Amino acid sequence: MTLGQALTIAAMTWLTSGTYIYYDYPQGNQNQFFYEPTHQNTPLDANLAHLRPPPPRIPEIHDIFIGIAAYRDGIKCGFSIWTAFYRAAHPEHVFVGVVDQTLPGDHICIEEYCKLAQASWPGPLCRFKNQIRIDARNAAESKGPTLARYQQQQLIRDEEFCMEIDAHSQFLPNWDVEIVQEWARTNNEMGVLSSYPLDFSFIEKDLSKPSTYSSHLCGYLDRGRVEDIPIIYGMHLIHDAVVPQMSALWGACLSFSKCHAEKRVPIDKHMNWVFWGEEYLRTFQLWTHGYDIYSPSRLGSVVFHNWTHEPNKKKFTDNVTRSGDQATHDQEETLAYNRLRLLLNLPFQGDTDAKEMHIFNPPPVRTVDQFLAFTGISNVDPKQDTWTCGKQLHWVPYAVPSIVEELLPGWSMYHQDNRQQEEFAMELDMAQQGTTRLLWFLWLAPLALVLSAFGIVYFRRSKKATKYTPVATR
Repeated sequence: MTLGQALTIAAMTWLTSGTYIYYDYPQGNQNQFFYEPTHQNTPLDANLAHLRPPPPRIPEIHDIFIGIAAYRDGIKCGFSIWTAFYRAAHPEHVFVGVVDQTLPGDHICIEEYCKLAQASWPGPLCRFKNQIRIDARNAAESKGPTLARYQQQQLIRDEEFCMEIDAHSQFLPNWDVEIVQEWARTNNEMGVLSSYPLDFSFIEKDLSKPSTYSSHLCGYLDRGRVEDIPIIYGMHLIHDAVVPQMSALWGACLSFSKCHAEKRVPIDKHMNWVFWGEEYLRTFQLWTHGYDIYSPSRLGSVVFHNWTHEPNKKKFTDNVTRSGDQATHDQEETLAYNRLRLLLNLPFQGDTDAKEMHIFNPPPVRTVDQFLAFTGISNVDPKQDTWTCGKQLHWVPYAVPSIVEELLPGWSMYHQDNRQQEEFAMELDMAQQGTTRLLWFLWLAPLALVLSAFGIVYFRRSKKATKYTPVATR
């Protein structure tokens, strides 16, 4: 290990020891929790603690696909795409697919992009236009974001990485390099970076990342009935995260993974009118098929979101009686939500839509019961639901590993070569042992201050740290 690597690992270990979150749960009770992401890919079960997820595979040259489902949002959509190309280190390897849902007279996403492109790269042509794929649709026929995201997936070709963002987003300079580096820090080929991006206001004046905060999803709105679909409470801020934090929730505003996640786990197109609950559905699909969600750290926060409230914002719910009648809408919505309840083993009344279950919900890698336990949701009593903010989540080994092994030739969950992971863990342990001493020299901090800070961190962590049982590795 080189000196530079040692310094990097030592600094990351020291910083990670201070990764914490504040959350208000139960409501009115302020809590603080320190995460330990160094061990998040280690199963809690001591008998399985030698197992690890498959390591990341990154080709030297790779393309990135950005998917956008835009609903009557042409100006912001064009700006989002412009920042993706203009601020990329390698724009020639960036490709965009847009499901642009508009009505006559609306701004068109690709046209708004070309206005900005021609101002940035003067000339007769709209630069990078040939790398943008458009699926133009009548907004009056829209039946919600879930169907639009399925349509967006059909624009993916042979790209290595796939990203999904909202139409009102913004990229930072060098984002395409840094997001792949952040994904690699999950140390998991099946990792998915996802959260609600921070607001534009968090971007520094020089277009740099915030120095402290990153976003994390870990809470739910209270469910009054057991049949209610879990809905994300909103984002929480993690302080000083330098590695991706394992999460139990997928956020639709940002998703980044290998494209095999999008191709192997297609979004369910039979979820007409589903908005509240679409993110828990996608979490379920990904996690039960072997993928793990991680919130990007502050080092990987390169996409931001326009959270400005717009009273006159156009919504797909305007189409309830525009393309049909209320009774037809209500029936389609009920069938879709009952389909979602059926998948989650939640009780429901009435009919459901069970078409093409084998396509959109093929045999899983992990079970539904494992998923509910991992995400803290009860299918018996909603009072037993728990948030995941105040616990360090850990990787759950696959119940049917052969499905992932078929995807990744040469990797086997029970017969894997863990030397790379073991060496990395040893380096982290070595760095942790010498971190305090190393930091004295690096930052020339006064001895008393360093000892005091170390004592406070150690006291807090000793109260909250997870106990790990050493086991022999294969």
